[in-house]
Amino acid sequence: MKKYFLIYLFNLVLISCLFSQTENNYSIHLEGTYGTILKHTKHLNNLVKGPVVGGELSVEWQTMGEKDWHQYLGFPDIGLGAVVLNLGNDKMLGNLFALYPYLNFKLLRTNFIHVNLKAGAGASFLTKTFDNTATNPMDLNTGNAAIGSKLNVYFAGGLNFTIPIDYGFALVADMQWNHASNGSFYQPNSGINMLNASVGIAYAPYYKHSYTPRLRTRPRLNQYPAIELIAAGGVRELYYKDDKQYPTGSFVVAVYKPLGNAFRLGLGVESFYDGVYNGKTEFKRTYLNEDKLANKIRVGLALRPELVFGRFSAGIHFGMYVYNPLKNLEPYNDASVAQLDKPLIYKYNVEEEDGWFYTRAALQYSMTDNLFLSLGLKTHLHKAEFIEWGIGYRFQTRKAEMPVIRTR
Repeated sequence: MKKYFLIYLFNLVLISCLFSQTENNYSIHLEGTYGTILKHTKHLNNLVKGPVVGGELSVEWQTMGEKDWHQYLGFPDIGLGAVVLNLGNDKMLGNLFALYPYLNFKLLRTNFIHVNLKAGAGASFLTKTFDNTATNPMDLNTGNAAIGSKLNVYFAGGLNFTIPIDYGFALVADMQWNHASNGSFYQPNSGINMLNASVGIAYAPYYKHSYTPRLRTRPRLNQYPAIELIAAGGVRELYYKDDKQYPTGSFVVAVYKPLGNAFRLGLGVESFYDGVYNGKTEFKRTYLNEDKLANKIRVGLALRPELVFGRFSAGIHFGMYVYNPLKNLEPYNDASVAQLDKPLIYKYNVEEEDGWFYTRAALQYSMTDNLFLSLGLKTHLHKAEFIEWGIGYRFQTRKAEMPVIRTR
């Protein structure tokens, strides 16, 4: 299974990089990185010792307008970054290596400084995991409880700054949030969240040539609503002592309304199946004493904002559960004493229960006008629940009438 997980992630990285761009309008960036790991769970209290130190080598291409979405998104830069980070604790956390594609969206551009919003996702490899650090494999306090597998996803998001100098050189800097985890594919999986700052230099080999994005009259895309059906599945572990993976699944019905050529907003009804809630786990978080299908089903409503670029769309979805029997079975100590009756929205501690709110980092790739592939990472705040591999079908409510260009 690890092999297939690697293939899927590697394909995601490659597919995300397959955009057309002018061959020579690229720049090479080399940056040094310094940062810190956030102690978002108690398992990280004894793991975080020193600062995060490392570097990144990346190549960026300025989009020129070969694709319509280049202009719709303000001619963003497309980059591919290779990251090496020492996580400040050689014995327990080791080193992180990552490869990820990203986009730089222009926020401010003057002759003196360029400010961009940077967002990307790819794959990471960590040298230390729970398996090769724990002196007692039954005790989370003796090993790297943040990472349960060598291969993980990698996210990067933040601000990017460029100050042009001369002769193709520029000073560059980044302020980023970075994340690595396996989406609960293997446990333990607290994940690693970092706040990192990078400073370095960039060089454009073909700086003497003038590369100006081509402004063209672009047709307005279909602005009519669309209905999407998405079926997805995966596997995950709930507890490292169980040492067993269970199937997960989701089915979504969503309605999307384009709000321009590069942005769409959706509302989805989402149902989830999670096989880990079968009453057989040793994890004393959820009070389960029997194997019931009802405890494995949750239903939510989600707001689904997404950017659209070519055949791809990507976004962060925000959802709340409207049917969730697990909420009255968590936390374990309270539910084991008396039957709970929580309202739709309630105060909770995500360290003790999932709660009523969930999010998803989502990516779609359209193979045809109707058929598409989907990939999502569902989380409860900073805690990953599972990765969703899916396929979907899109019903367009009405086709846009394209203007007829008449020639004499």
